[in-house]
Amino acid sequence: MSEPIDIKTKKIIPQLNPIKFDKSLVLDNLEQNILTHWDTWGKFQQAWTNSAYRTFKDLEKYIVMIYLIRNHWQNLSDKFIYYSMDEFYDQNEITIDKINLIQISNELNIPKETIRRKVNELQDANILTRNGKTITFNKSGIDFQKPQETIELLSNFIEKKSKMLEGNDWFGESWTKEEIKKFIKKYFTIFWLRFFKMQIPFLIRHKNVFGDLESWIVWGNIALTHQYNLAKKIDSDLYNDKAKERIGFNNYYSSVINIKMKQGVNASSISDISTIPRATVIRKLKYLVKADCISKTKNLEYVMTSRGKMNKKIASNFLLNQNYVAEFLTDVFDLMKNSNFKL
Repeated sequence: MSEPIDIKTKKIIPQLNPIKFDKSLVLDNLEQNILTHWDTWGKFQQAWTNSAYRTFKDLEKYIVMIYLIRNHWQNLSDKFIYYSMDEFYDQNEITIDKINLIQISNELNIPKETIRRKVNELQDANILTRNGKTITFNKSGIDFQKPQETIELLSNFIEKKSKMLEGNDWFGESWTKEEIKKFIKKYFTIFWLRFFKMQIPFLIRHKNVFGDLESWIVWGNIALTHQYNLAKKIDSDLYNDKAKERIGFNNYYSSVINIKMKQGVNASSISDISTIPRATVIRKLKYLVKADCISKTKNLEYVMTSRGKMNKKIASNFLLNQNYVAEFLTDVFDLMKNSNFKL
């Protein structure tokens, strides 16, 4: 549980015997509701990445930017300081000292020269200025990454998980979307630091598997269609309850892959949804077909396959991600329900 903080002084108040949610309980509930859970999680990630790509046209550049902001918020947290959303975005500039490109490169698994190039591109776009090892985000740069749309998406996602967990004695009552949104805005840098701590490694894990994030987004659009068809089939199964019982974390990915598809997704649809140029989508589809994790139908549509070495990596990544999602939800619900931060 996060330590309670005096709202006026923004200093941590010592507390004895704090109560903390058990991540394993959250994880168990996610598995018990895996079809609805992964549907909401997949749609959230799709909407979030589409929004990021639409804004930056370059997800590596976006990762570099939010990494720098995340480190700034971590430094604030270490000093027992936080800002509301209005307070943070009212600032005219943010200065981040002692930038280490090698450290950023190692943590993000992006070559040092690529990091340097992305920082220069952000500077050319008048988002930040770099002076030696110091980076300053100007007002334009601060406002540029203001997550208005993401707050809506994340509040909606957390509300659905809150409703999913409310039947458990250890959880208590659920929170509405408006309550969650209000809480996020009031304790913005504290809450968003937790979000970035989950989201940045999440993106890096996918980049490591697929080689680049655009390929992951293209693949994800196909996977979401498979996922939708799996849920639809189980909902229409005469032995619905037994069918759901057979689906768990360990076999969910294989169930998604092996669901029979009447139709797949074409390149134009993926481009329209993701905003990635169609020519780039086609190039990524060819790469994924060559990797044997998707195949092209006679109708020029794409579906998942159970072949290819990449599928083993994706399946392993899927299992790992469940723990990180459960950890994030445990942390934020603990913050909202058990800390001294109140609406």
